[in-house]
Amino acid sequence: MRSCLLTAMMKVKRTRTYEVADIFEKRKFEHNGFVLPYRLYVPKNYDCGERYPLLVFLHGAGERGDDNEKQISVFVQNLFSYPESPLYDAIVLAPQCPTDSQWVLAPWTDNYTISETPESPALECLCMVIDELRDFYNVDDDRLYVTGLSMGGFGTWDLLSRHGARFAAGIPICGGGDPSYAGLLKRIPIRTFHGSEDEAVPVKCTRQMFAAIKKAGGELIDYTEFDGMGHNVWDTVYTDREVIDWLFEQSLAERRAKAEKKSKIVKAAAFGTAGSLVSAALVFLGIKKSKSKKKDEEK
Repeated sequence: MRSCLLTAMMKVKRTRTYEVADIFEKRKFEHNGFVLPYRLYVPKNYDCGERYPLLVFLHGAGERGDDNEKQISVFVQNLFSYPESPLYDAIVLAPQCPTDSQWVLAPWTDNYTISETPESPALECLCMVIDELRDFYNVDDDRLYVTGLSMGGFGTWDLLSRHGARFAAGIPICGGGDPSYAGLLKRIPIRTFHGSEDEAVPVKCTRQMFAAIKKAGGELIDYTEFDGMGHNVWDTVYTDREVIDWLFEQSLAERRAKAEKKSKIVKAAAFGTAGSLVSAALVFLGIKKSKSKKKDEEK
């Protein structure tokens, strides 16, 4: 009875927005001496009988620290800026990278090589937190998303590259990654953004990632470059309802279904080609046998 009541409550139309500082719980995770503060939002009407998408938000360099507040102060609020935002019905995880660390242990002036860049302790701990949340809450494993800006844009590309099979989609903003992973990244729906006049993270980083994925045959990548804009393009992105709605429409289940359908088509085409070759061979052998028989009769 309680479950049905909660489910009904979830479907009540929301008429107002909320301050994220009031609805995000403060937590922290420790592993091998590394402490990762994080904020967690769970829908007010959480129902243990429902499955919920999980969104990971990675902040920029300016929000590093241990106060467990700066990472949600502005950018996350933008994601909750309208009552119909799908984030209100999702679990949202916003970790805070320590001041002396980065999401990706590489300079922000260029793309990097994953084989030469170990996964950061911050992202390692983040993945452990994700696993804990999956164990405790009813997370929809087919709808795990990640987005991040600037330093968090690098972190988003890194998670999609190292753990791409887990994520249904991603939105890296003014970041950079490893172009050599394009063959894996082409399978993931990605919308990426950068300002053409960015002086903090060169726009070439996103341009190179996009070009590499397209060259690898990627059809799920979309790149928007804001002409004349600098580093801060995330306000424009995170207040765009269409972008956020697109993110929450993506699903691993749908990708698997499309992949299976494509595989069947390829197999059918291959079988059809093979069948045609066999038929042609049989016809050829039949003609040759017929000619041979005719010659024998003439003798």
